Amino acid sequence: MTTVSIAIIGNGLTVSTKCEELIKLEFPGTDIIRVETVEALTSCAPRPIKLALIEQEAFSDADSEGLESLKQCPADHIALAYLDDTLALRFLEQITSHNDPDRFGILPMNLQYDCWTYMLRLLFLGQCCVPQVFLTRQGSVVAAQRKSHANMTTTQLTPREREVLELVASGKQNKLIAVDLQLSEHTVKLHMHHIIKKLGVRNRTEAAGVFLGRGQSLA
Repeated sequence: MTTVSIAIIGNGLTVSTKCEELIKLEFPGTDIIRVETVEALTSCAPRPIKLALIEQEAFSDADSEGLESLKQCPADHIALAYLDDTLALRFLEQITSHNDPDRFGILPMNLQYDCWTYMLRLLFLGQCCVPQVFLTRQGSVVAAQRKSHANMTTTQLTPREREVLELVASGKQNKLIAVDLQLSEHTVKLHMHHIIKKLGVRNRTEAAGVFLGRGQSLA
């Protein structure tokens, strides 16, 4: 029977020897491999490696080359073991922008034992559990980016046209927009006609896409 392995990559500052002992208790019969780099694991590790824990010090400051090097890791699943929330957020942003996000996850090292082992088991099974704080922060970043994009792409519009476009982007139909802005439906349609012409798009759907940062941008 093939023995499954868990690899720890780093210098031991994040995943301590005590943590290593806890991992052995949670996964009896599983080999623990400790190396300093992904390259060292690639050259010496047996197969299969179920999970690789990358200590935050071993991750090269969350740049694209750092993530590319992690893709070479010979493990089914890879997780960043971290104490620095900012670093972990940058790591999350990178893995969600690549084509293989299901292979990666994160493991906070400052949790209570029962929560920590629960997240570790999820990672071992190929599931990623993301703390709420990251979802909130990512949502705030996306909202800010969309607002900035909307401001840049609607400078040609009048204040009233921007109001109409914002409501269109929220999914409202002309009749409801007319009620919200206390206009006639005909006036709303006229504003929409001007918006489409100024933005250089074909329809209200594309105009909403421009407002939300998903459609064509203005020169």
